[in-house]
Amino acid sequence: MTDTLLTVAFLLLHGAALFAVLRSERRRPTATLAWLFAVIALPFVGTAFYLLFGRLPSRLLARRSERVALRTRAMLERYGVTEKLQRHDEATVSRRTADIVRLGSRLATTPASRGNQVDMLVNGPATYRSIISAIEAARDHIHVEFYIFQPDDTGRGLRDRLARRAGEGIEVRVVYDAMGCSALPDDFWKPLVDQGGQAHPFRPVTLFTRGRRADRVDFRNHRKIVVVDGLVGFTGGINVGREYLGLDEERGAWRDTHVRIEGPAVLSLQEAFAEDWLGVSGRPLDAERYFPEPSAQGTCLVQIIDSGPDRSWSPIAHVYVQALALARERAWLATPYFVPSEPFETALVTAALRGVDVRLLVPARGDSLLVDLASRSYHRVLLLAGVRIFEYERGFMHAKTLVVDEWMGTIGSTNIDMRSFHLNFELNAFIYDTVFAEDLARQYLDDLRGATEVQLDDPARRRWTARVPQAAARLLSPLL
Repeated sequence: MTDTLLTVAFLLLHGAALFAVLRSERRRPTATLAWLFAVIALPFVGTAFYLLFGRLPSRLLARRSERVALRTRAMLERYGVTEKLQRHDEATVSRRTADIVRLGSRLATTPASRGNQVDMLVNGPATYRSIISAIEAARDHIHVEFYIFQPDDTGRGLRDRLARRAGEGIEVRVVYDAMGCSALPDDFWKPLVDQGGQAHPFRPVTLFTRGRRADRVDFRNHRKIVVVDGLVGFTGGINVGREYLGLDEERGAWRDTHVRIEGPAVLSLQEAFAEDWLGVSGRPLDAERYFPEPSAQGTCLVQIIDSGPDRSWSPIAHVYVQALALARERAWLATPYFVPSEPFETALVTAALRGVDVRLLVPARGDSLLVDLASRSYHRVLLLAGVRIFEYERGFMHAKTLVVDEWMGTIGSTNIDMRSFHLNFELNAFIYDTVFAEDLARQYLDDLRGATEVQLDDPARRRWTARVPQAAARLLSPLL
């Protein structure tokens, strides 16, 4: 009798999962088919995974995010942040710059700003040195947000430095993703809190919260933000841990990119942090000193684009696709995870077919076999269209960059995959400046010296023993 009841209960749960997949009107057809395949082929595992990770953003998440966004926007208006951003005059920029910035302004929380100084930081050591220098120079507040904060010498060292600054009267606030920082012990932040600092997790996952929350556990905050005094900001691909210094023996050398920004665009980074801080702590950064009057520090036009599963569109994905459509001579991408959406794949193919020098740099060996297999399933079509693909062999390629012509470059937290475009809260800095684009292109060429180009006629990639696993992994690519 008990077995019969369990069987009936499972069949009902399995049927409910299938019905939920089919009734998801907003889901992409490829994702619907992938979930149907997973639930039908693996009824126990597939159903469990769908219940945990498969449901679309709930109305509860949308309403909560909207309330936080409205409170943040009211605060920005109160302190005149939009006016302080020194918005550009469309008459002073090229047509394609005006077009893509207008798109970004419709999708992002804050508009683009001119008068910024942007410095590219290559790899962990340079990034940490610059961040530490800014922290030591702080006079009022330090805001820190990372997806991963490791409890190793690197993580403890930065935490202790923040604690010391908090003890000296500097306001210190930290947002960390609960899942990305799952290795942290419960008392990790105690030294900071004891000195008056504050640290809050983003969307902690427990049996209690899982039971009462109507959305998914895999909506994670993948952003990397540091803002000091509202005047200096950092963002990019680097988290906090010894592996980002190349000290992890298993991963080896770690190739990554970050940026340091001074000027009005720092207020956009501050806004992103303020919204996340309000969401995790319930307390607004409601004081004008967090949004000081900026001064022009350089010549770069910068737009900070934030995105997340609570948005109707995927802002960063849309701006990426538009940038590829506007490319004239070159479009060079680097990403550690490449599982593109259909529009993104089409944008790459279209750009290559019309003669743009399109290049893709990925790791020779990633940290997920399934993602590696799915990624390689896209190679043949791209190669046939003329896209050049390179696999980085000096270590693990974790940089997330795009450079288009001598026109623009972007650095941020966004990977070229479904997770970054649709599930994670991400943030990228898009920089429209010839000098910056050239610097990013030179670094890209240097990275290619440590990479091997993928060849269309490589017999090892054409064997069925390679193609069948790739095809199977690709079926699940909308879920990765």
